[in-house]
Amino acid sequence: MSVVFGACGGAVPTSADRYSSALGRYPGARCVRTYHDDIYFVAQGLKAGGGAPHVCAGGRHVLALEGWLANREDLARSLDLVGELPADSVMVAAALLRWGRDALTRLHGDFVLAWWDAVERRLLLAADRTGGRALFYHCVAGLATGGGIVFANIPGPLFMHPLVPRVLDPAMVARATFTPSLDLQETCFHGVKQLLPGHMLDWTAAAGARVSRYWRLDPTRRLRLRRDGDYVEAARELLDTVVREALPREGMAASMLSGGLDSGAVATTVARLMAPTALHTVTVRPDPASPLPTGKPRQFLDEWDHAQATARLHPSIMPHCVPATLDSLEDLLRSGFHWGGRPPVHLMAAAWMSAGWRQARRLGATTVFVGRAGNATLSASILPTALKPRILDMPQAVYTAVLAASNGMNAMPYLRAFAPDWLRDWRANLRGTGLIWQRRTALRREAAERIDMDGVWRSHLSGDRHAAWGRRARLRLMERTWTARTLSACQHFRDGVERRDPLGDVRLAEFCLAIPSDQFTRFGQDRFLARRVLADRLPPEVLHERRTGRQVAEWFDWVSRNRAWLAAELDGIEASALGRDVIDVPRLRTILDDWPANADMAEPRYMQVMNVLGRGVAVGSFIRWAEGSNM
Repeated sequence: MSVVFGACGGAVPTSADRYSSALGRYPGARCVRTYHDDIYFVAQGLKAGGGAPHVCAGGRHVLALEGWLANREDLARSLDLVGELPADSVMVAAALLRWGRDALTRLHGDFVLAWWDAVERRLLLAADRTGGRALFYHCVAGLATGGGIVFANIPGPLFMHPLVPRVLDPAMVARATFTPSLDLQETCFHGVKQLLPGHMLDWTAAAGARVSRYWRLDPTRRLRLRRDGDYVEAARELLDTVVREALPREGMAASMLSGGLDSGAVATTVARLMAPTALHTVTVRPDPASPLPTGKPRQFLDEWDHAQATARLHPSIMPHCVPATLDSLEDLLRSGFHWGGRPPVHLMAAAWMSAGWRQARRLGATTVFVGRAGNATLSASILPTALKPRILDMPQAVYTAVLAASNGMNAMPYLRAFAPDWLRDWRANLRGTGLIWQRRTALRREAAERIDMDGVWRSHLSGDRHAAWGRRARLRLMERTWTARTLSACQHFRDGVERRDPLGDVRLAEFCLAIPSDQFTRFGQDRFLARRVLADRLPPEVLHERRTGRQVAEWFDWVSRNRAWLAAELDGIEASALGRDVIDVPRLRTILDDWPANADMAEPRYMQVMNVLGRGVAVGSFIRWAEGSNM
């Protein structure tokens, strides 16, 4: 983990020492190295002994790299490197020198980079393809010395620069109330943008900044093998490869382990590769002090028994369980704002997982493996949320609806997707429920009209029209998974451990998107590929589990304990002009006053209490934090 800050052109700071000392206060940045010339400055805070920024090619190029490379051995062979492999920054610099910008598609791992050409006076910024790291930037125009750009891999250092305004953008704050419509390229601050996964930015003083996408998944690529078993063997080999290449070269690794397929796939593969070295796993259990709702037929609330069953198959796994604990929501929100610069997607998720991160730190882990991207790759289903189909997609939609029914799922969403927008709107108004985004957000109607929320929602339902309907939904799921990673990419600074998710690797995503859809779902057999691939490493009770493990099942008890704080936050939001303009505070007060009596009565109102009230308070609290009124 390291903090990177840089500036080009007329934005180069006059005092490098001030930024170096400021960066040194960030966790993991005790040592600060800098480089600067007449129009470029970069500072990188590292652990003691770090060697970046990396100057090469006789001083012509300077690389600041934050993150880690996965495919080091493949790169070394392609670059004709022999002997002990050098640091990641040296390998990336060598790749850029040989292949130019084409090198970006050859690099796997989690990283952001800044590549300076001192001769051409050109800066390249790039983010990896899977959202493993974040990079923020601000373009400065109209300076007497010409334009400039300021960049950092976390928002805080960016705002240290006097030319970067810390002014909220009301339109983007309004968009932040509805998670599916998030536009991460535009942050909630005027002029502060984020480089999306798979994107790069070219900057010169004459041309300014130009952002382009250097890579995207190809939804037309197909991979056909002779036998069903060939897909299983290919997926197993690929799983072993991406996990092996994600193993840290220093420090201790641990793994989160739930009762599902994804974290089990990662943890057991890590254990096999590390054996006989012990692998500590962490399972978060429900808060014992919280009354839980009655379990639903397709859910289970405590995943510890399944995690233990998995651990029993692997002698090197040392399983640990930790009860979820309710930390201060206010403190967690503020720390999330500080590191991510955005409201959280879920009011309670950080609180629920914080016990797991603390346990990992107590065990001495510096890297923690997770499997969150598995739903989009290895354990994918062809039954994700239906996107808006075309008439020619009708046969595939009907087939998918039948498949869903054979797996005990609701088939109607796949058929209702064909309804025209006007019919959906008419039905929603007739039922008095409002449109889906109205039911899920605390956004005031006037604010919604200013950002054309109806159009945003229709665009969200369309997906990539260049892809076939079935693959369009899977393509969007993969890209949204990488976007979600970007949302939390800075949280390792707060939690003190780096998260690695090999199931989100580009190579696994490309493989899973290219193979036939019947490898994932067949009649009565969903997540078909994962259950076969993992048969050699997971126990039957996990492999054949048709229910899903539920996290934050104690949400109602936790939010009830914070009811007084929620009411105080609503008062603060109402006192903010922007808060009143964006958030429908009277509606949130109505929800707070009409409180469910117990957890079971709260379950049908989850969307109203957590999505509308919880998300509305989170966004409102973010507004107040950015305005400096709840520091």
